[in-house]
Amino acid sequence: MEYQIIGSSMQMVNIKLNTGEKIYVDGSKLASRSDNIALNAKWGGGAGFLKGAEMAFAGTSVFMLEGTAQSDNGVISLAGVIPGKVKVIELKDGESIYVEHFAFLATNDPTKINVQASWRGAAAGAGVFLERFDGPCVVFVHVSGDIIEYDLEAGSTMNVDPGHLAVFSGDMQIHLGKVGSIKAELVGGEGFWMAKFQGPGKIIMHSVSRLRLAESLGSSRGTAGGNPTASEAGGAAGLVGAALGAFGAMGKEKGPRFKL
Repeated sequence: MEYQIIGSSMQMVNIKLNTGEKIYVDGSKLASRSDNIALNAKWGGGAGFLKGAEMAFAGTSVFMLEGTAQSDNGVISLAGVIPGKVKVIELKDGESIYVEHFAFLATNDPTKINVQASWRGAAAGAGVFLERFDGPCVVFVHVSGDIIEYDLEAGSTMNVDPGHLAVFSGDMQIHLGKVGSIKAELVGGEGFWMAKFQGPGKIIMHSVSRLRLAESLGSSRGTAGGNPTASEAGGAAGLVGAALGAFGAMGKEKGPRFKL
């Protein structure tokens, strides 16, 4: 498998596959494919029923698209749903990352996905769910806006707005903390919670908050017919999904538990 990231401020990725090679894609991120790439819908990427159910609550399609090259030089192209950049993360054995649910594009091994969830993440508006990937595997992600990276040293901390969180190292300690004073939380427009990370480890951030963007677009056009906004619907689904995701992950997780 080879890949090429194309574009500048609004990127996509071309993944080149030779005969028999496979890639597992979030179907909503598929942009194009060559004729020699066969697509099959696989529940949970073929990793089983429970895996598919977990991935559904993580914001990823229940059915992942399995792209298989029927001959050499097959190409499949992926892109995010809003302007941003693509990052490819090649995990070695023993390495792991958490990926924010809407950032995920594709992986070469869906069996390496474990969905983590928390009701406090729902309260924070972070979309609740992150997908944990354990190496060895390759993960393709899409970051809204520009890619912002921080490498935290041991003992150092950073507070991150959940809407800006894209990826972080799987062995980092993370807790949900208050933004500040009650006054700051009520009138500051930031929300009540921030994710506090403790190093060592890497954090990859969206420069554009997907949550703030959705809220801005929603407020500019209003809500018709009494229907809930996207953020309200996501919060309700998140509360239900958090319980199911946490239950599904119980007893099978590798490494430290995701503690949002």
